[in-house]
Amino acid sequence: MSGASLLAGLSRLTVSDISTFVAEFPGQVDSLLAVPPSATEVTGWWTGLDGTERSSLLAGAPRLVGNLDGIPFRERGRANARYLGRSLAEVDRRLAGSLDDASRDAATRERAILTQVQAALRSTDGGPRRSLILLDTVAGGRAAIALGNPDTAAFVSYLVPGMNYGVESQIVNWTATAEALYAEQRTVLAERAASGRGAAAAGIAVVSWIGYEAPDLFSVGGLDHAVAGADFLEKYSQGIRSDRARNQPFVSVFAHSYGSTVALTALARGSFEVDALVLVGSPGSQIQSVDNLSVANGNVFVGKADWDPAVNSAFFGSDPGAESYGARPLGVSGARDRLTGTWFAGSLGHNAYFDRGSESLHNMALIGTDNADLVTNGSE
Repeated sequence: MSGASLLAGLSRLTVSDISTFVAEFPGQVDSLLAVPPSATEVTGWWTGLDGTERSSLLAGAPRLVGNLDGIPFRERGRANARYLGRSLAEVDRRLAGSLDDASRDAATRERAILTQVQAALRSTDGGPRRSLILLDTVAGGRAAIALGNPDTAAFVSYLVPGMNYGVESQIVNWTATAEALYAEQRTVLAERAASGRGAAAAGIAVVSWIGYEAPDLFSVGGLDHAVAGADFLEKYSQGIRSDRARNQPFVSVFAHSYGSTVALTALARGSFEVDALVLVGSPGSQIQSVDNLSVANGNVFVGKADWDPAVNSAFFGSDPGAESYGARPLGVSGARDRLTGTWFAGSLGHNAYFDRGSESLHNMALIGTDNADLVTNGSE
């Protein structure tokens, strides 16, 4: 069995039998996750299960439940928490035994990935709840951590990173960046509510997404990583659209550096649409214009900081910051908030776009909460 038929078969088994199958035929789970049914098929299958069947699958096959696009994120978070704990216990068991050098190196790398994911899941004091909604330890690893609840949030934002942003090295920092955006979006909603222009209680979810193996200095010259990343982002975005069905959130993608090449590649395929796209520090892509992107109402914004060597380079193709591209400019040099008059600092270089207190981060928060009319564009 494979695909939808395998899912149907597993759902009829007891917890014990599911666990036995997963242990004896791990390749079946690998194949299913590599080429899964469509997100809508998965959502339909999961919705049709009763509570006992869902609980059995979560307990017996947490890796499968935690990483299938189309399953609600609450269940995915619970499943991946279990999968993370089991994986750490298993890798520690292997390391305590007798291994050859290659196997020990592989187990040590896997443990490093898992411990960094575990660290990134720790919520800060007063911060939003964090849940693990993607975990894959193969090669350099893939992971995504949601701050807030993507199943119910009115506004859902995905942060797509660029070069050198591997799970082991950056998942903690990238999740802290996601929390900075989350906090700024909360502030925006509260200020809008205070002025009678919205509801402060509207739900927010921000996803720290390292859902592809980002390139390093030695592999950044090509587009292979961008194409693979676009494949994963495409499937992931289809998952939230399917999961939310008739209660669709406002979905934004915030892509930095090589991550912008990933996002542009994915959004040019036409299989899913987002409500807003923000590109900062972009080295370009083969996509020629905003007209080729599945972004609602042309809500594409490009930020270019001084002393950023990537912007204007068009290293991978067309420069999305060029006037002919059709994107809207995102102010990043410092400006006053159009609503409150608060001064926001400018960003310099390639890595300061998400700094707290910056015009760039505040503009991103405005866009992610559907307040793009208040974005500063550098002309102030």
